[in-house]
Amino acid sequence: MNKTQLNFRRKAISAAVHCSLTLAFVTTAKAQEEQAEQQAGIERIEVTANKQPQDLQEVSSSLTALSASDIERAGIIDITGLENLTPGLRIGSSGGEVRPAMRGARTNEVGVAGTGIAEQVVGIFQDGVYVPTTTAGLGAYSDVQRIEVLRGPQGTLYGRNTFAGSINVISKEPELEYTSGSIKATHGSYNRSAYETVLNLPVSDEVATRFVVSADRHDGMIENHVVPGPSDDLREKNQFYARNITKYDTDDFKAMLRIDYSKKDSNSEAIWGYQQIAGYQITETSPGSGIFDEQATVTPGHIYQPGDAQRDDKGPYDVYRNAMSLDKQESWSATATLEWALDIANVKWTTNYSELSGQQFYDSDYSDGGLDIVGGFGRQDDQQAISTELQLSSVENNGPFSWIAGAYLFSQEADWEWLWREDTTGDGIADDLVVPSWGNPDHDPHKVDSLALFGQARYQLTDTTGVLAGLRYNKDEKTFTGDSIPDWDDSAVLWKLAVEHNLAEDIMLYASAATGYRTGGANDTRVVARGADPLYDNEDVISYELGMKSYLFDNAVRLNLSVFANEYSDVKAQLFAVSCNDINAGLSVVQCVNQGVSTTFEYYENGGDVSTYGLEADLQWRPTHALTINSTLSLLDSEFSNDYAVGNSDLRPLLGLGNFQGRQDINDPNSQFSFKGWSPAMSPGYTFGLSGRYEIELDEGLLTPYLQLTFVDDYYAFDTNIPEAKVDAHIMANARISWEINDNIQLDVFANNLTDEAVLTRAVVHSQIVDGLPINSVQANWNNPRTFGISLKYSFF
Repeated sequence: MNKTQLNFRRKAISAAVHCSLTLAFVTTAKAQEEQAEQQAGIERIEVTANKQPQDLQEVSSSLTALSASDIERAGIIDITGLENLTPGLRIGSSGGEVRPAMRGARTNEVGVAGTGIAEQVVGIFQDGVYVPTTTAGLGAYSDVQRIEVLRGPQGTLYGRNTFAGSINVISKEPELEYTSGSIKATHGSYNRSAYETVLNLPVSDEVATRFVVSADRHDGMIENHVVPGPSDDLREKNQFYARNITKYDTDDFKAMLRIDYSKKDSNSEAIWGYQQIAGYQITETSPGSGIFDEQATVTPGHIYQPGDAQRDDKGPYDVYRNAMSLDKQESWSATATLEWALDIANVKWTTNYSELSGQQFYDSDYSDGGLDIVGGFGRQDDQQAISTELQLSSVENNGPFSWIAGAYLFSQEADWEWLWREDTTGDGIADDLVVPSWGNPDHDPHKVDSLALFGQARYQLTDTTGVLAGLRYNKDEKTFTGDSIPDWDDSAVLWKLAVEHNLAEDIMLYASAATGYRTGGANDTRVVARGADPLYDNEDVISYELGMKSYLFDNAVRLNLSVFANEYSDVKAQLFAVSCNDINAGLSVVQCVNQGVSTTFEYYENGGDVSTYGLEADLQWRPTHALTINSTLSLLDSEFSNDYAVGNSDLRPLLGLGNFQGRQDINDPNSQFSFKGWSPAMSPGYTFGLSGRYEIELDEGLLTPYLQLTFVDDYYAFDTNIPEAKVDAHIMANARISWEINDNIQLDVFANNLTDEAVLTRAVVHSQIVDGLPINSVQANWNNPRTFGISLKYSFF
């Protein structure tokens, strides 16, 4: 789509939204006059986005807050469901890894491997505790009180790796007043069976404890036709989760101990994508000429499928794989939180210890042929993290000055190994997963240490105007596997400034500027020996935002708007490059290719800057007591700068694409590959969400139909904007009918992805050498197909 078309589309959407809002306001005014006695108003939500209790509409940031009923109604069981209710948020995924994206920033690398510990651009927090890896980010959401999604950099209060925003998941606390609980059973497509039990027990007037146990399993959603039946199907799920929170609460002191345990044992798709959908390959103009055709040959499907492979994949959800696949993860976590209400300040101290261990394994040639019947490829890692944060905050006294300050420590150790499948018994069958000699067998871990000091204050200048200022100092250190990789360390000073003005009692305008960063790291020694920089720098962002928070028409409408400009610098690229092998140093990459002595590697490089501009809107309208309509809108213009270019004479990323769009000269040994004007991954030009529910009172309970629609513009699932990585514009539709039979029993029937859209949640343009020539294959991961089910919940009080 060219700029003219994009601008026209945006103007059309803006006009449509303006007309819709105008119609909503006129209709609301009429409804107020005719049905004032039925008017219910919008629920007020208290959030802790600024680490202190505060009304949602008083936070001078773009913020979506989802209540427990919102989460249940939308069928959100993990992070992947948030994108349909949050403007500007996209959740990519592959294998057991989550890849959040927001406001032109995206998560490319995942897990733990030779180049370090992958860190998100959107920080994920569970009850105030940072979730440190993309693997842990796919945990189950059970008995959740609220989810807060903050958009834009949150460096002042949340620190590192909240580069584009943060997701805060808040669990339900134990209740002191009464015994309560629930039992819920869900059954559905793909032989799904899910169960959740909640039990809240008061122990005394000051102590209560709350238990949550859930299990969720289903057969694989990607049918593997090599073996009849579901035993080898991919994207199977078998997950168990348990949590206990115990609370001690008095007038001036509160203590909570939270313990979590999670276990998953499933067949899974590959970490980087489970299907090959296309390949680009360059060829010599004539044999032995040493000059390559500028135009690459594009082949649909699996370009390097082994010669003995018998069948091609039928589609996104029908594949042929002759190797085992697995995703085994086990984790536990303990968090202690102590809070004192003193005369001079409130004190809060949070300490967490967590462990995660797991294995992921997949068919590495994506076919029913080759050596994978006795092979395969994967990764295992063991992680331990400890964090502690001490907060001091002002006492609520309705004075003009409020503040919060604190110190934070974080330490993580991640031991990792590559996995291979071998015959260890001599019977000719490869039946054991082993760590090969090149797979880090010496248990040499990555280590991360972080220290931060932070503070934020707000001063009410007049009855209508206040200012907010925040500052944070972060010091980070990283140690990597192998003595030859240098240690990495850096520090950063982050800040936020905001002005808040109450235009009316329920209308606040704000303007803010804020900074954030994502930590840098190191490249593997093998790729450093071939020309990569040993270390890459932090990615930085400065964000400018104007916004409005408002309740309108006697609280019948909540409308929040924001416009923003983000300037990202030193943006890191995930690259798969062609290079010379070890014995051919001094030759150019093209010469090594000509002589048949080239190889490929993954590495990271700070390529340049990204500019992002956008608008986000979040509307809730309740014209009557029975009807509630929600709408979200995100408009986004994000692209790589003109000087964003990667590669060098020793490392040639995307060489197999040829001179695609004139972005490189494959026959020039010093040519870089330009990303000029391309869009970062997972950055659609617009998303528009519309959902509604209508409560119907019956003789026996309350019936509530709910429909959720999300319109998404086309975008690319990888930074390399080739046609095969493009996601076409589409509509996602989910529906649910809830019948609250009485105060104790609720029956739900639901369907997700009603239109059965196959949407890329990840694509990667990978480099290989096939028949001595460079290719770039496209590895793809797709969303879930259509699912449906029924659930029955019994609650007691």
